Amino acid sequence: MTTTQHPDRVVLHIAGTDRPGVTARLAEVIAEDENAQLINIGQSVLHGYLMLSAIVDIPRNSYALRRLLFAAADMGLRFEVTPFRSESLQEAAGEVSSLSITVLGPLRDGAATAAITSFMAKRAMNIREIRSLSDHELDGLELIVDLAPGAVLSASELGDLRGSLLRLGMELGVDLAVQRDDMFRRSKRLVCMDVDSTFVKGELIDELAELANCKEQVAGITARAMRGEIDFKQALAERVKLLEGLPFERARSLIERFELTPGADRFVKVLHSLGFRVGLVSGGFTFFVDELKARFGLDFAFANELEVMDGKLTGKVRGTVVDGERKAQILKDMAQVYTCRLEQTVAIGDGANDIHMLQTAGLGIAFRAKPKLQEVASMSLNHHERLDTLLYLMGFNSRDLRLA
Repeated sequence: MTTTQHPDRVVLHIAGTDRPGVTARLAEVIAEDENAQLINIGQSVLHGYLMLSAIVDIPRNSYALRRLLFAAADMGLRFEVTPFRSESLQEAAGEVSSLSITVLGPLRDGAATAAITSFMAKRAMNIREIRSLSDHELDGLELIVDLAPGAVLSASELGDLRGSLLRLGMELGVDLAVQRDDMFRRSKRLVCMDVDSTFVKGELIDELAELANCKEQVAGITARAMRGEIDFKQALAERVKLLEGLPFERARSLIERFELTPGADRFVKVLHSLGFRVGLVSGGFTFFVDELKARFGLDFAFANELEVMDGKLTGKVRGTVVDGERKAQILKDMAQVYTCRLEQTVAIGDGANDIHMLQTAGLGIAFRAKPKLQEVASMSLNHHERLDTLLYLMGFNSRDLRLA
């Protein structure tokens, strides 16, 4: 690899206790020298400690470097200068593909961070930026990672890489998200959520089955359907048939007994405050899902409609069944209604009937999900039970959420 020398170009590294005016003072010194030029600058502050780097052209006959040193010393800052060296091969490679990798979990001992960053280093993935997502305890990091120069991941290659990282996260006891670091990652506008075991705890149909004295039979069918062992439509028909004769008012009584997933209400409130459209797409039933929509001010809700005659369930479903394919189509329809690109959509679910919806969305999140769904999801949350934790996986940090 060849390198290009810039004899007048140096890299400044400045560190110390942060205070207002540091960047301004250093920029003023450069501005006062008509021959010095500021090529690039970047800084971050971590718990009140400033780290600033700048690439500067300073001719050898200039006093700017000495004045910068005096200015830094006057402010009690550490000042280092290194020669600038650019790798021409990397520059020639053109735009570098980048990934955003989010890690949530206990990180203070450094073990998970060491394992994940070692995984990246072995694949020539260079960490360009690290951002803490938490305020005090270190329990969230976002890493912006550049692939090797010239490397471009296909969709299948990205899927393989994501799968390897998610499996590593499971071994380490942390939750991981792997996304392309592009404009769409930061411009999501629409969220579609499953209901049972996602927005609320448990499965409504299992509770209906308990009222109809057939809970064991229905729970067995539900579990097989969520694992993808039987077709959802077939499973729905078999389960609803077992509910035949149940008074509808008894079914409606379950509305008052449901338990919201921790953090679900805050999740919706924060997203709405940021201008998102948020709705439910469920393989459950309209009488329950429509109530959730009304209570939490959701933008839309779709579910299956139970047939009722003479005040009792007939054991049949009316209209189009909301199965896996229907969920994906609803996501597409809502994207059109709210004028979003599919890349700007988020889908969240836990079972096999959410696979198509998560694959269709720009960002598919498996929430404490069955293995079959985790295999196709963009990201997986297994070690946290609060739904609003997903906000961190969507690119927000603690400061953002305090202001939302």
